[in-house]
Amino acid sequence: MSIKQVIFFIVCALTWLLLLPVCLLGGAIALLSYAAVSELGELFGGDTRNAVDSSTAREIARRVCLGN
Repeated sequence: MSIKQVIFFIVCALTWLLLLPVCLLGGAIALLSYAAVSELGELFGGDTRNAVDSSTAREIARRVCLGN
């Protein structure tokens, strides 16, 4: 391997090690923000069309955790 290939590999590995957690964290923040805003909108505005259905969320979580 040449030095350019080694440097390229190291830069790619570092980029993935930095970007992957940032993307996962950003996605989690976006998901939680959406859920919180929709719940607040339902609570204060009475608009239930965009609110998170807790029974559906529980069923999805159960399926994911049990692997079904």
